Amino acid sequence: MAKYRKPGSPSKKSTNPVDQEDAFVAKTLEVSHWAQRNRPIITLGLVVVALGVAGFVYYGRYTDTLNAGAASQLEELQQRLDAGDQTGVQADLQLFLERFGGTPFADEARIALAQVSTDLGDPHAAVDVLAPLARDVGSPLGAQAAGLLASIYEDTGNTEAAEGLYLRLADRAQLGFMVRDALADAARLRRDSGDAAGAVELYDRLLDEMDETDPDRGLMEMHRAEVAVVAARNGTGSQ
Repeated sequence: MAKYRKPGSPSKKSTNPVDQEDAFVAKTLEVSHWAQRNRPIITLGLVVVALGVAGFVYYGRYTDTLNAGAASQLEELQQRLDAGDQTGVQADLQLFLERFGGTPFADEARIALAQVSTDLGDPHAAVDVLAPLARDVGSPLGAQAAGLLASIYEDTGNTEAAEGLYLRLADRAQLGFMVRDALADAARLRRDSGDAAGAVELYDRLLDEMDETDPDRGLMEMHRAEVAVVAARNGTGSQ
């Protein structure tokens, strides 16, 4: 008796093993013939892949070696700075940036070079070094550069630029102590320039950032009270 088959379902056909083997052999021969016809292209492709892998490995090793050299040399320069060799280190830091400017240690070297240039009486050179790095105040080194640049602006009489940088730091710096320092400096500049109401605003922001147990809180409260009196007298603020 024939087996029952559900209507609409395909009937199973047996596969001849010999046919399967013949098909496999035919496919293998087809691939072999294709490879023979396209041997130059395949060879070129393999060479390109091999060169790509070799280049990637070489670049990785080169980068590791370069970074290790940069770290070692920067440490040596820092030791010389600690020993007081500012003039010699200034020139060597410039050479360091020419050689290792693309490494992760370059920004540390830029800040060191700016500090040395400032100490040696060349603030304009320090500004040129710091300005590009100070644009990114959201990063720790960028914020450090911005703080140093603001202090240089302040020392050279450009208080408007200094206050602008302090306020950028206060708005965007990721580290709390940098925010507090920037608010304190900006408030001080406004207080010294006679903008009592603006100083009150910044001291209020600063006090909101400070803990009740902060040892500097009492001093900031005193400064805030002083400028609040001036602002009230001028009719531009309240105590």
